[in-house]
Amino acid sequence: MSNTSSFNAEEHQKMLRSYFNGNGFNRWSSIYGNEKLSTVRTTVREGHAVMMDKAYEWLQKLNLPDNSTVLDAGCGTGLFSIRLAGNGYHVKAVDIAAQMVNKSREEAKAKSVEDKIDFEVNTIEAVKGTYDAVVCFDVLIHYPAEGFIEAFKNLSGLTKGPIIFTYAPYNRILAFQHWIGGFFPKKERRTTIQMITNENMNRAMEETGMVVKNSQKISFGFYHTMLMHAERK
Repeated sequence: MSNTSSFNAEEHQKMLRSYFNGNGFNRWSSIYGNEKLSTVRTTVREGHAVMMDKAYEWLQKLNLPDNSTVLDAGCGTGLFSIRLAGNGYHVKAVDIAAQMVNKSREEAKAKSVEDKIDFEVNTIEAVKGTYDAVVCFDVLIHYPAEGFIEAFKNLSGLTKGPIIFTYAPYNRILAFQHWIGGFFPKKERRTTIQMITNENMNRAMEETGMVVKNSQKISFGFYHTMLMHAERK
């Protein structure tokens, strides 16, 4: 990391941990759950479900070995980890927020798949291990370019095969809306979405020796993301 950078990884992690153990936990656990939501949050829930269905479809098509291990980096309340475990995968479910990990564990027990999931409170920059695949959904959207590249370097180095992840591609109109604070109504606003330019995405791929195999834009109401599948060259 250059000395001229304004990005401080430790401060950034502290901010994310605080948010996802507090307001972020309340916000996202309700979105990932079944309770009645506002129109804005309902479209986020629906968009997130569409994204996860597509990601799971991609993963299935890869024909990974039996009993494959998958790292779910930023597992949230465990929706994808539980889905993977229920379909025969061994999962490492990691989240920066202890509240999220505890909720994931509760949900996994309720679905009787906790024996297939190894839970850990950790950052996506520090998690270790070797996995048949890595998934990271709606986590890297909270990282500015430099932090994104550093986190992506770690995650891509942990997979023997694919990494399937989401990020927010740079969009001038959305960037302007974020700048004026108009993208979400004030009471619905979450942490700032960090948009990544094509140049920085290309840089991340070059520095990690990865190549994009699939990409799909998911837009559903207030939910906008780019789903990516990359593998080593």
